[in-house]
Amino acid sequence: MDDLRFMRHFEAVYRHLSFSAAAEELGLTHSAITKSIKILEADWETQLFHRTTRTVVATEAGKRLYPQAVDLLAFAASVREAAISGEHELNIVSGPGVIESMIHPAIVKFAKTYPKTRINVSTMPPHLAAEELVQRRIHLLIYHQASLAGLPHKHRMRVTEVIDEPYWMIHRKGHPVARSPHGLKEVLCYQWALAGFDRQFEQALPENIRFLLREHGVPNYRLLSQAACVELARQSDILTTLPETAACAAIADGAVEGEPHPGGFRFSIGAAVLYDASREQTVEHFVDCL
Repeated sequence: MDDLRFMRHFEAVYRHLSFSAAAEELGLTHSAITKSIKILEADWETQLFHRTTRTVVATEAGKRLYPQAVDLLAFAASVREAAISGEHELNIVSGPGVIESMIHPAIVKFAKTYPKTRINVSTMPPHLAAEELVQRRIHLLIYHQASLAGLPHKHRMRVTEVIDEPYWMIHRKGHPVARSPHGLKEVLCYQWALAGFDRQFEQALPENIRFLLREHGVPNYRLLSQAACVELARQSDILTTLPETAACAAIADGAVEGEPHPGGFRFSIGAAVLYDASREQTVEHFVDCL
């Protein structure tokens, strides 16, 4: 247990590059953190930090240890949770469109094999989610491929494509956009509400498309909920977009109308895990269920 405690102290010092900040985070004294690092260095016969009165800098050995320390602490937390509750937990972060259209059928399939696994699904900006994945506080990212392509630490991730289908443009019944031929420039003259349109997604678009969107101020409304975007389209002249499968379901319900999106945009979703996540059978199985 002492080794785990020392490793937790090392991880905090490395992250903050400060003994004082690490001590404050862990609710310990500066001297207690210093003593832990000295014991760890003595036991391992290697220096982990260069420290002066003003700076703390990790040595090469410290840099090599850090990712292993994160893995060890995450594994220890997982073992503790499983031992206490007899259950496993799967933490997933995704875009809002994925949550509304893809997560629930995947959970139904997944629960048939792993009924005792708790699943937590949330959304956050992709670059923050990438940091959480690397820190092993979450197990799986599910985002548009364009967003995944711009993430930090992507060299440490394995991405599996789980869906690729065209986007459809959605509008209210009788909308003027449906009464005449139109291209991308013409439809951008209307107001748009989009879910999951983050900076990574925008940056991955072709330059000419980004220019058109900025020129017309699109999207006018960025919402967390895809369903809310559809409701705006149903009640007003605002346009939105849905993946083909979801669009056809909404049109079949009679609430809205739609057609393939001008410009040929595609709903291309990938699931990202750390390369060594294959050790987690539940993570791999959830990707299969998607």
